[in-house]
Amino acid sequence: MRRAGQPPNHRDSSAWFVLMFLKKSPLMRPPALFAMGAVAVILLIYKFGNFREERLVQRFLDELTAGNFQQAYQTWGPTPGYTYKDFMADWGGSNGYYGKVGTSRILESKTEGSGVIVMVQFSHLKRPVALWVERRTRTLAFSPIETLR
Repeated sequence: MRRAGQPPNHRDSSAWFVLMFLKKSPLMRPPALFAMGAVAVILLIYKFGNFREERLVQRFLDELTAGNFQQAYQTWGPTPGYTYKDFMADWGGSNGYYGKVGTSRILESKTEGSGVIVMVQFSHLKRPVALWVERRTRTLAFSPIETLR
């Protein structure tokens, strides 16, 4: 056990214990390495599982920021129920409901059913906006769920 003011002892760490355990029993190396690899893969899937959907939302935000509303509407995914006129009423620059989009950032995302909820914070709004990305069609919509917690 290390006392205050003493330099750290490498034998105090749990990593040292694992390395010594693997060194002493070579039969445990393959299962232990497999388990560590599986944990690493699970962590990567958890971290980057919604990467495509977040990238789509980021492209949409970049198009809005640049003022390319027609292209942003195509990224959104035109439907008969949400026309370009409706889109412009929501996102159309300083006249739109959400105002002129300046800086924005993706806060977090969460898989829900057949899609992903992506929370976006706009610099000019107090609360984040929840956007829905349908995985199958890769279209955007307003999320029916406003928070992820």
